[in-house]
Amino acid sequence: MSIITQNPYIFNFFIKDNLLLAKSNATMKEIRNACKVACIDDYIMSLPNEYDTMVGENGVILSGGQKQRLAIARTLLMKTEIILFDEATSVLDNETQSKIQKSINNLKGKYTIIVAHRLSTVINSDKIFVVDNGKIIGSGSHRELLKKCEYYKNLYNKDLEK
Repeated sequence: MSIITQNPYIFNFFIKDNLLLAKSNATMKEIRNACKVACIDDYIMSLPNEYDTMVGENGVILSGGQKQRLAIARTLLMKTEIILFDEATSVLDNETQSKIQKSINNLKGKYTIIVAHRLSTVINSDKIFVVDNGKIIGSGSHRELLKKCEYYKNLYNKDLEK
């Protein structure tokens, strides 16, 4: 199992070396493929030194969304079957969240568990569990929950108001 938190740690290394932490013998083809799935390859290739760019302490040259996508690519290189996203989009703007969501949707053949307060992060999930005060009070798809879980429906309506 791999975990991607809302603030993934990026080391003061080259981009490529941050990725090699997950799989030390990864080829550039594997690295680029993981970054393409994570929707970060285009950005990296636009940098003057591409994958040989130093990112600074905790990835200071990267935005929050870029750090998240780099963490997703790193996780993909590990080839774990289960990936847990723990509030991975909570501090991101809507455009960046959309890019992260695209990255998550690209994860074919993986079990993804997403812990989130933003419904837009989980709305397309196969199964959503609604938790209130530590108890599961509803489960199902987004459409099913809108019909049968008043708590979820209220959350969704509040989310629309924002």
